[in-house]
Amino acid sequence: MLFGKNPLKVLIYCFIIFLFTVLVMLHLLWRRFPFNTDSPIIRDGQLATVSSLRGDLSPTTSTIRPNVILALADDLGWGDVQYNKGNAFTPNLNRMAHSPNSILLQRYYSGGPVCSPTRGTLLTGRNHNRYCVWTANYPRGRRGDFVKAETMPLPLSEITVAEVMREAGYSTALFGKWHLGDFKPLRGGNKKWPVSHPGHHGFEQWLATERSTPTCDINCGCKQFQNSTCVTGHYGDRPPCTNYYTNKSADIEGWPVPIVGDDSHFIWSLAADYIRDQVKSNKPFFLFLPFHTVHERYIATDHYRDIYRKNKYSLKEADYYGAISAMDEVIGLLRELLEELGIKNNTLLWFSSDNGPELQTPGKTNGLRGTKHTLFEGGVRVPSVIEWPDAIRSNKESWFPVVSNDLLPTIYDMLNIQPK
Repeated sequence: MLFGKNPLKVLIYCFIIFLFTVLVMLHLLWRRFPFNTDSPIIRDGQLATVSSLRGDLSPTTSTIRPNVILALADDLGWGDVQYNKGNAFTPNLNRMAHSPNSILLQRYYSGGPVCSPTRGTLLTGRNHNRYCVWTANYPRGRRGDFVKAETMPLPLSEITVAEVMREAGYSTALFGKWHLGDFKPLRGGNKKWPVSHPGHHGFEQWLATERSTPTCDINCGCKQFQNSTCVTGHYGDRPPCTNYYTNKSADIEGWPVPIVGDDSHFIWSLAADYIRDQVKSNKPFFLFLPFHTVHERYIATDHYRDIYRKNKYSLKEADYYGAISAMDEVIGLLRELLEELGIKNNTLLWFSSDNGPELQTPGKTNGLRGTKHTLFEGGVRVPSVIEWPDAIRSNKESWFPVVSNDLLPTIYDMLNIQPK
């Protein structure tokens, strides 16, 4: 016998083997998920605090306050993007993910399993339960008077990223989906459902929808545009009335003309004009682009749909993946514009999604358990990439857990601001 008849020796040797196995496993885990917590966002040594980064920047690198652009997809699954072996053709996100100046966050988590809670955490840095945004933002009860509100708009008392950056001298804007409150008082003046629009939360310029819309011809279902032709995709019927609203006039008004074509490109047209204006005025900016893609109703224009129909995808799949490809093209146009205007190096561009894919859609989690509405990995683990040439010197794929709540503390750190 190897240990003779001494049971004590057997126990000692077994314990030594067990201890050795545990140490090897811990060592492997440490190498895969290094726990360096010096930075609020990236904790594996690539994107550190602004103060520590400046010592590593070359003398030719700009040290002007960085611009920040946050691009947020809607219901985009972790396995929907091409770099995660998804079916959607996303060459621009691929380039961003593998850029020498980017970090690919492979364990990035949304702050909630549905739209509104995540948006709240992203803007406030606080858990959404603290301000009663428990689920998708919509006044529950009878549609006529909304007597009962089971989840609240974002309270005006909350401090947001936009407010912090505006106080720091930044221009702030939001174009796309708000979904943290309504823009006009409800019929009957329901006190349980107060008005809460982007202008109340630090955004100087905004053109937004109150909640989800079709991803193509978004206001085609409104009565004033009933004579226009709608692209209906695999749905086959006219969409409900949805529209963009803005605070540029004395009253909050809906967009007055039909919005024809892909919604992501409409958002892009607004963003491009805004960025050019800020560069002309030589002012740093915070731009939030919450896309509607790829939330229901997901509808692709003929150009993007045909790419997938030619490859034998169903109409439903072609609409889904086509809408994603259209949004991906906008990401490419955005990166090209930053390069053209000479502000790419000094701009932090962050792409992510608000939650995982909806169950009944072609959306993919790449084997992660669960979908939207669940707290399993597939419901809250989403694609995310950060690109910032002034601070990130080599491409990194990070598997350290990051959550949407991390944005605001990172902004505090970047701008050397003490939280209130």
